[in-house]
Amino acid sequence: MDSVCYIKQDIMGRDVIIVRLGEITVKGKSARNKFEKILISNMKDALKSEGYQFEIRREWGRIYVYAPRDSIDVLKRVFGIKSLSPAHEVEFNGLEDLLKKAEEFFADKISKKVFAVEARRSGVHEFTSIDVEKKLGEYLLKYGKGVDLENPEVTAYVEVREKRAYFFTDIIYAYGGLPIGSEGKVVSLFSGGFDSAVASWYLLRRGAKVHYVFCNLGGEAYKRAVLAVLKVLGDKWSYGYNPKLYVIPFSQILKKLREKTKRSYLNVLLKRYMYRAGEIIAQKVGAEAIVTGESLGQVSSQTLRNLYVSSLAIKMQIFRPLIGFDKDDIVKVAREIGTYEYSSLVKEYCGAFTVRPATHTNPKEIEEEEKKVGVDILYEAISNAEIIDVRKISLDEDVSTVDIETIPPGSLVVDLRPKEKYMKWHLKGSIHMDFDEVFEKPVRLDKNKTYVFLCDEGALSREAAFFLRRLGYKAYSLKGGIKKLRRK
Repeated sequence: MDSVCYIKQDIMGRDVIIVRLGEITVKGKSARNKFEKILISNMKDALKSEGYQFEIRREWGRIYVYAPRDSIDVLKRVFGIKSLSPAHEVEFNGLEDLLKKAEEFFADKISKKVFAVEARRSGVHEFTSIDVEKKLGEYLLKYGKGVDLENPEVTAYVEVREKRAYFFTDIIYAYGGLPIGSEGKVVSLFSGGFDSAVASWYLLRRGAKVHYVFCNLGGEAYKRAVLAVLKVLGDKWSYGYNPKLYVIPFSQILKKLREKTKRSYLNVLLKRYMYRAGEIIAQKVGAEAIVTGESLGQVSSQTLRNLYVSSLAIKMQIFRPLIGFDKDDIVKVAREIGTYEYSSLVKEYCGAFTVRPATHTNPKEIEEEEKKVGVDILYEAISNAEIIDVRKISLDEDVSTVDIETIPPGSLVVDLRPKEKYMKWHLKGSIHMDFDEVFEKPVRLDKNKTYVFLCDEGALSREAAFFLRRLGYKAYSLKGGIKKLRRK
């Protein structure tokens, strides 16, 4: 018996949570035993991390957890579990004793309701499951409104295992999958958006230990927004291991690509550098695949041709669990797993935008463009990577506090978009400033003024405002950026 805290059983029995296994049950005996041990270890980690006292008992095909009922909310997020039921466990001596105890448990639960009885039995007994169903139904008839086996309001479930019986009325479905740690390691290229978070979740669900690589195109504000998303995956879905995040500074790589290569190839070139970073970190941690949130045709870098050309940059296999998903499908899962709220605050990095990106690139041309930048800059960036323990992420400052919906009267509006975009259209009264200039020459700004920064989507402006806030400036970022402003 696996246990952390012994919970005493009284003469009337004790409460228990029945845990049913998913596809673990179709494994061979040796593999099944291994998987169940991993699952129990992950369950212990989940319960300990949430502060529960518990006892765990394992039988063939079932795991019993003696813990408070609300711990189900934690256990249902442990992959490998198919369903759970809060139940009451009793010991019995013969059919009549079993029926009396079942009657006492179910009487108030089926009171004035249409009900059904379902029984399962394992072990050697002088009665069958059908005997239990028929006789218990007769015992309970005086409490309920009647019996309906097809559409009952309440089902009285009885599971008999040797000299123990379990009574319950609810079956709560979990997320299935395989226990984390049963299928090796992968590295996720993580941007904090809806796609990368959901893709990572699907690999966790299939039993992989997922470590993360964040190629930071911006700065501290961008990183903190991404950390908020990753914290959800770490706190709620990563029981059983300690995931690591590798934050690789990519701003100089992006800058060199913009300066030295064809602008229409920027998205594919940047993706290839990110793939290489993922492969290097994967080799470092012993992972055997890279995970991305790419969906076929969603953006220019995700056309079939461009995905192929990007993949040629590395030898490691690439998993794309969302390749056939619509955006609505991805967002629906993000809401379910709890990352939606935080991913919606992560803005696509404006500095990586290309006005007319190529959708059908040529491998040889891409390779020629890459030679203009080389790979040494990538190795230098990786050598400066920050390594973060995902399950210990603490966010003591909310980046979103710099966001505002409207521009306050008297504010100086600073447009951070490229000069050509500013000249084509800009808000009346706004001034233009290069993004890098904000960080290199902040002393040029008057601390007595209030600044509102603008960019295409809101990522660059948030970065600038967050940076200046820390220096004591009154700085804000217009939520949604120029695109939202022009829609009004």
